[in-house]
Amino acid sequence: MINFGLIQLKTAPTRVTKNSSTIIDYIYTNTTRYVVKAFTSSLAISDHYPVCLLRSMNFNVSKDSKHTVIKYRSFNKFNENNFRSDLLCSGLENVETITNPNEALDLFYNILDGHAPIKEKRIKRVHQSELFNNDIKQLIYERDRLKRNSDYQKYKMHRN
Repeated sequence: MINFGLIQLKTAPTRVTKNSSTIIDYIYTNTTRYVVKAFTSSLAISDHYPVCLLRSMNFNVSKDSKHTVIKYRSFNKFNENNFRSDLLCSGLENVETITNPNEALDLFYNILDGHAPIKEKRIKRVHQSELFNNDIKQLIYERDRLKRNSDYQKYKMHRN
């Protein structure tokens, strides 16, 4: 367990008899950041005590924490024919004469930025909850489609 960087949290015996006290149950972790307490309860039906762990659910996220901002290229209004024509007129064929690779790449990006600009989007969560799956996403899309099409009877059913 040491080779994997795991720490044993249980140090009290979990099985107590007249002749011996031994630890037969273990709790291992690689971080104790969210562990409040690991203990053995003395309330048991047999000589084998239950092992308990209290985990903190408060992750100390302050309300003024900054949202994550991601950058991406928007291809919503991308027109391949216009892009090709701008590439042909740009003089990009002379890129091999540029000695600095960053300048050569900037030449290409200047053309691309006019057709697929870089946008920023603020996101609240980096990872979506496991409960939010493709089925739920599809139902949300269907609900919104019904509202756009003014089918209020079906919309109310999907909304509820």
